Amino acid sequence: MLTLQPDAEATDLLAPVEDVLHKAARLLPGGTPVAIRLADLGRPYLVGTSRTPEVVLDRGLLGPGLHASWEPTTDLPPLDRWRRAVACVLEGCALVELARRTDAPPDLDDWRWVGAAIYAASMVAPDANLADPDLAVALTTGDLARHPRAGVAAYQAWRQVGVDPIQQAQYLIEGGVVSGQEWLKLGRWIFDARGPMSSLSGPVRPVEPVDIPTELTPWSWRLLHVPAHRRGGQVEIEGPGAVHRPWAQADEPLRTLAGSPEAASRLTPGPGGPVGTWEVASAEAFGHIVGARGVQFTFRGDGQLELLLADAFVGPLAAVAMADELGTSGLTHGRWRVAGPQRLGFEGLQGAMLTMHGRRQGFAMPTGGFGLEPWLKALCDDAWAWKTHDDRLVLRGTMRGGTVEVRLRAVP
Repeated sequence: MLTLQPDAEATDLLAPVEDVLHKAARLLPGGTPVAIRLADLGRPYLVGTSRTPEVVLDRGLLGPGLHASWEPTTDLPPLDRWRRAVACVLEGCALVELARRTDAPPDLDDWRWVGAAIYAASMVAPDANLADPDLAVALTTGDLARHPRAGVAAYQAWRQVGVDPIQQAQYLIEGGVVSGQEWLKLGRWIFDARGPMSSLSGPVRPVEPVDIPTELTPWSWRLLHVPAHRRGGQVEIEGPGAVHRPWAQADEPLRTLAGSPEAASRLTPGPGGPVGTWEVASAEAFGHIVGARGVQFTFRGDGQLELLLADAFVGPLAAVAMADELGTSGLTHGRWRVAGPQRLGFEGLQGAMLTMHGRRQGFAMPTGGFGLEPWLKALCDDAWAWKTHDDRLVLRGTMRGGTVEVRLRAVP
């Protein structure tokens, strides 16, 4: 149980909220009494822990106006000076206790400290809505480094995912780290309609979305709005940040959220596909190994696709004799597009410029719907999952109702 020792001036200020304050203080841990006094600060409060713990309140809380001059302007009505005084006392006492646990001096300009203090104050005085202005700042800026008091939103989010906020504050202050994915998970709750916006005393306009490329400052989140692109693409990240749903499907705008923890991150537009030239090495279709030669895919960054067939053949190993006799050559163009996460689609492939020719006998003729032309057209029937590893590319999809895997190697 926490004991407060206000001086005469502080007692007069806190008299209208004495019952609320003492009821809340009883829920905060503490052994040594905390002195409360006033001074001309120009900011809400300061905390002293060197000898006798004390919370120093700004005399601006004495009025005569309804609000202190430094009260932040947000989309919500500001706290009156009496509720703000309660908040300052409770936050200060929470910082005293956090300093005792971590053996470190409180830092009122660090969201890890002050955000935890606001969270503690709001939990022991829930009916006063003490955190509302700071939650509004979190939503309208998404930036905890520049607006440390907005850090209360992160602690509320941790509580939603089953993490004890005060233990988390101690972990962070003592050097703990947060991964990009964990930070993103917090931001997703904060900016969700079922997050803080559902309980605030009024409507709040979230921070305006941005397009890429863009920079994320440390300890921040940003809403992204990437316009539709014919090819689609992927949001690529340099730094520790993370993006929810980073894949933009072709011809569809992307609306999502990005976040970056302790260091800055840069978000840039990526093609979302295996750009470069790849040669078919082998394939597997309908449970059988398929041989292949002379087929090159060139994926260009703008979504253009080029297929070069040079004495090409694709077929089952049982057709080796035919492969020795026939080949297909020519060049055909089409397009590739992002069809989802690690998925791409083909369109516009046709075989009108392809020639089937003998390898031993000197004849040549248009494919006319035979040879590799049906295979090329079947590539366009469904989306293909893809993945790369070093100089290898694997495409997996379906052709005529069967599962097909095409294995390719990079062409220098």
